[in-house]
Formats: sequence, structure tokens, C-alpha cells
Amino acid sequence: MLDKLTKHHVGIIIDEEKVEILENKFSKKFHLDKTQGTRVLFVYDEDLNMFREYIVKEGRVKNLQLGFAHICYNVPDSDIFEKIDKFIKENKLGYPVTKLEMSASSECGLVRFYFLKYHGLIELNQQNINV
Repeated sequence: MLDKLTKHHVGIIIDEEKVEILENKFSKKFHLDKTQGTRVLFVYDEDLNMFREYIVKEGRVKNLQLGFAHICYNVPDSDIFEKIDKFIKENKLGYPVTKLEMSASSECGLVRFYFLKYHGLIELNQQNINV
């Protein structure tokens, strides 16, 4: 299922003290993601061919460990999003941990986080949204 989707980004939780260091390194500022209740910074990684999302350890992630947090997968459209959601629930592979919501980050679109057995936390991202 997930192996057929393109990876959009990897989420990495960092300490507050790394914010200024990363802002200087990438000449970009963190912004508040109200959805997660934390500051984030997206940097495109040419070697990985996807974004790295640096997430400050606060808000929804304040109790998580530093380092790797999640992988985000691009979902082409709402029909496939619904099929994946149904597949996860019907096969008891995991459960959603957030509602389907618009991301506060311009790099993402409509997102939902899931906890999957044997995978941990993942995020599904639908960027092509007809409004």
C-alpha cells in the first residue's frame, strides 16, 4: 500500500536550541504550524529527493523523543485517500491520530496522521485539492 506512494518528507523532532542554528544554516525561518502547535521548517534534500521537516519539541510533539518522528506520503487524490483510510481501519492495521485537516505549511496540503502497526507514525498528504 504505502510502497506505491511517493514520500513527501521525513519529520525530525529537534530541541529549541537548534532553531537558530538551522535558521542560520538554511537562511530560512521556522513558522508556526497551528495544526501541530509547534514551529516547523521545511528544507528540500536533494540527496533524499524529498523534504526534511524540522519540528520543534513543543505542542503535539512535546512528549516525543528527539530525532525521527514520521514519514509523510503523497496521496494523489481524495478517492485514494479514502481507500487508504478505509483499508487501514477495516484491516485493523492502525488508527488515525488526527482529523483530516489543512496543513499550516505551504509545502503540504490536506493531511492526516496515523499510527500504523509495525510502522509507527505516518502522515498522508494530499496536495492536489480542488477547492
